[in-house]
Amino acid sequence: MIANTPALQSPSSSVLRPVILHGLLFILLMVVATGLATLFTAIFHGFNSASVSTEQLAMAFTFSLVGIPLAWLLWRTIRKRLARPSAFDSAIWSLQASAVYLLTLAASSCAALGLLAGLVSVSPDGAWQSSLAVALGWGAVCLWQHRQITSARTAPRHFAHLAATLGNYFSMVLFALSLVAMLKVSLEILIRPDNALVGSTVMQNLLMALIWLAGSSALWFWHWKLRRVQKMGNLFNDILLVVLGLAGPAIAFLLTIAELLSWVWPQAWTLQERTELFLAGGPSLLAILVAAAVLWIYHQSQLLSGLHPAAVVSAAQLALGGVGLAVLATGLGMVVNALCAAIASSVSVGYSADLLGHGLGLLAFGAATWLWYFKPWKPSLADSRSAYLVLFFGASSVVALVSLLVFGYRIFEFYLEPDSRLDSLLDTVRAPLGWLVATAAVAGYHFALWRSDKDSRGGSSGKSVAAQGSITRRAVVIVGPAASEPMAAQLKARPELAVTWIASSGPALDDRAEVSVLARIDEYLATHPDSFMVLAEPDGAVRFINLA
Repeated sequence: MIANTPALQSPSSSVLRPVILHGLLFILLMVVATGLATLFTAIFHGFNSASVSTEQLAMAFTFSLVGIPLAWLLWRTIRKRLARPSAFDSAIWSLQASAVYLLTLAASSCAALGLLAGLVSVSPDGAWQSSLAVALGWGAVCLWQHRQITSARTAPRHFAHLAATLGNYFSMVLFALSLVAMLKVSLEILIRPDNALVGSTVMQNLLMALIWLAGSSALWFWHWKLRRVQKMGNLFNDILLVVLGLAGPAIAFLLTIAELLSWVWPQAWTLQERTELFLAGGPSLLAILVAAAVLWIYHQSQLLSGLHPAAVVSAAQLALGGVGLAVLATGLGMVVNALCAAIASSVSVGYSADLLGHGLGLLAFGAATWLWYFKPWKPSLADSRSAYLVLFFGASSVVALVSLLVFGYRIFEFYLEPDSRLDSLLDTVRAPLGWLVATAAVAGYHFALWRSDKDSRGGSSGKSVAAQGSITRRAVVIVGPAASEPMAAQLKARPELAVTWIASSGPALDDRAEVSVLARIDEYLATHPDSFMVLAEPDGAVRFINLA
């Protein structure tokens, strides 16, 4: 019994040990980055006690002089384990390295761009020293981490492209915010050019926004193009592309354009009131509208460029259809609420008209988006659509149930507390009534469509089985350097091929070598009908092995 105890404990220890080691390394790297930034701040201030306190200086020396050796010793231990890592070791290493890379990249890049933007404005005393110190301290750790995750010896074998993917979408979000800021200032200058001529503040803001836009664009280009996130075909990258590249801009676009539509909706506003409203909030809304449209259209074109498999394209279409449906349902609920508010005597006409304008805007543009992407008139028996219908039926049913409970609660509250109730029962229940009508309609529609698809699928099951038996997919196994895996995205997008990538050691293939390898594979596919394995060499040479 005692002899078996180590064997029983070994699985748990093999799991806990890498978690503890990489957790400690993460903490030490954060400590080192903080210490270096504080130390650089003290150096740039000339160790002036008025700018840097004794506590800060002591922390800087401790974090730097103690943290760096400890981090190096711990890294040497971890690097030995990475020579022959287990799958769990490699996964934990990739998660830890990606977290460090994302945090240090965000801190150093924002500090560097803030430093450059501060050159065109009057910055407070000591601002550039702190910004430069953070950029250098956190940037040094970021560069070291980037070197480790791209090195052939220490690059993660599991989730190999996680760090590049996270860095890319952080850069994209930073680019979007910078674009909104630049467009906002530009529109303010176009609308009120007299402000730009009177003082230099507006032009300084424009130059600062342009610096942020240029820097974030360069950072996004470096990840998207040079680190080849654009060609990566892993699941996490596809999810972020759909969520942040398509769904996020789509939601911002629809909400913004519905808000703008509510401003031009006929209401009891004078022309002067509408003008003041547009001058106050119009530039911000138009900037968000344009920036969201740019990101939405660009990522939609990338999705349809052939770099992504058909399953990802279908999932993205359904996700965008879901976004449109959610906006549509929200608008429908607001329209019902507004109509009830117009009937209720205690609500002003202006409030109901404003609410109706918002609701009609959301209803119109949400419906257009849903019809464009979901295409309810087009029959589809895909499993992804079935999961989508069940998901929306469940979500809308839950919201409808909650709305029904709130609806009943407000009715009982109206009759049980006459002193605190509103003037009419309709005014009391109009908000939950709007949600109930909208969500019940959505739930009922999706349930009916799901039943229709299920019946159609059951009727054509025999044909589908026969059709599936006639389709054969050729297996293509590619053995190449881990960093060159995005090269296989074009082959994975072809439905007649079942592509498997096996990572090998060595440097990544350059562009000429990738083109040569893909050309040789296409030639072999055209001349040999069997499945095969491809061995890609770093110089672009290719060896083929037929598979049984």
